[in-house]
Amino acid sequence: MVKLRTLCQNYLAENFWLAESTKETTERAFRYLIECIGNRNIDRVRYEHCSAYKGWLLKTGRCRTTANIYLRSLSPVFNWAILLKLLEANPVAKIKQFRVTKKPIRIYDDWQFERMFRFAPDDRWRAILLCAITTGLRRGAILNLTLNNIRGGFVFVEPKRDSKTTWLWEPKDKEVRKVPLIEPLAELIKSLGSHPYPMLRAARYGSIMKLKAVGLLTDRIRRCPEQNFRRTFVNIQRRAFGRQVGDFHSLRKTYTTLMCERLPEHFVMRLTGHNSLKTMTYYLASRESYYETAKEVASQTIKNGVPGLQRDAKEGVHYGTPTGRYWT
Repeated sequence: MVKLRTLCQNYLAENFWLAESTKETTERAFRYLIECIGNRNIDRVRYEHCSAYKGWLLKTGRCRTTANIYLRSLSPVFNWAILLKLLEANPVAKIKQFRVTKKPIRIYDDWQFERMFRFAPDDRWRAILLCAITTGLRRGAILNLTLNNIRGGFVFVEPKRDSKTTWLWEPKDKEVRKVPLIEPLAELIKSLGSHPYPMLRAARYGSIMKLKAVGLLTDRIRRCPEQNFRRTFVNIQRRAFGRQVGDFHSLRKTYTTLMCERLPEHFVMRLTGHNSLKTMTYYLASRESYYETAKEVASQTIKNGVPGLQRDAKEGVHYGTPTGRYWT
């Protein structure tokens, strides 16, 4: 009978088109599962084994979000085994994932972006920041942007073929779309140089092409071809604010929030490449000005005071004010 390690290896070999990151996560999830319950036959894996694995992930130092990722990574493999009639049921199907408290959606205020733009180390990074805040492109799409993707006042997000000057790359959403390009960004990109990838340093572009020539260009590099990207972005924020206040992906969330204030949500989905409105809601944040507006609206409901509330002379307590609060 097929054992867990063999099942994982066969699944990854059969589904060779999966992203490298997905393959790595799946392989790691099964390696940890085997470490927890042993490399047993897949028909002997039960619900209680997967439940024990769920608790084992926390005991060995993984956070709940990471544990959920590993639990989700098991299901496609077991479902594939069911299709091959190696299993009758998915042992992890009824395992409930950990409930995780959602973090507040972080977006940048205008003054924060202005400071980051001012403290960017060079024009290339200024172009990267301006592209993120005005087009909503993901990091990988920005860094894989070529001069051929800019035409007619638009940025076209489209796959790249493996050629003499480009490497194989596909958008995360697997869709071709166009996003309006503002003139200041277009001018800034023109000033960066004439090599195919303007958002990359010329030296870095040359290094990647050398890796490609000898077959060492990995999927991880294609997805983020710029070295030390996160470190540089954090350093920009430390120079601008004295500390890190957010991540690069928050620029995309800022763009989505701003667009939804002025445009229909279904059109914003076309601009951002989201597959559903539900997914896009994870990118929408409430601007601080909204809370002030909500406070004003709430105050208007009782602008003439709260009727029917009187001062108790004996206790010296006032039970109502024009703002609905009390004091003694």
